Amino acid sequence: MNALLLAAACYVGFFGRLDLPEGGSEARRLGGGGARVGCYLDESQLYAVEGEAAWCEDSAALAAGLVVHWQAWSVYGDLFGFSQFDPFFTLGSRGWVGSEAGNVGPAAGVGAFWHLDDNWSLRFDAGATLCLGGGVEMRYTLAAGVQYGF
Repeated sequence: MNALLLAAACYVGFFGRLDLPEGGSEARRLGGGGARVGCYLDESQLYAVEGEAAWCEDSAALAAGLVVHWQAWSVYGDLFGFSQFDPFFTLGSRGWVGSEAGNVGPAAGVGAFWHLDDNWSLRFDAGATLCLGGGVEMRYTLAAGVQYGF
């Protein structure tokens, strides 16, 4: 297990994000930004775990999850063959603190990387969180940013 962790590649990223809460009169767009850090669990870089912190207006969002890349599957290369384009799924949980406290629950999303070189990538995400408490039922997020792998 220790050898696996030593061989794993890690990354950091920064992004701008738009939160779109659902819930009648409370629905409003919240713009903000954030940072994420992650580490791949295997040499094929199919799975990564990551943590995220984002802020917008008077609340902050914290998230943890699993990223599953399509590009690491051999079928992806056979079908598409793009080495720079790297789509992925995300599964995890997200919660808000501050004025949006109580909005917490499971989160899922899709996204894609556009790899500029071996270290730098552009990243685009769209996600949804099923809020189990608080004033809204669902929260949707759109994010775009850069990521550096090392």
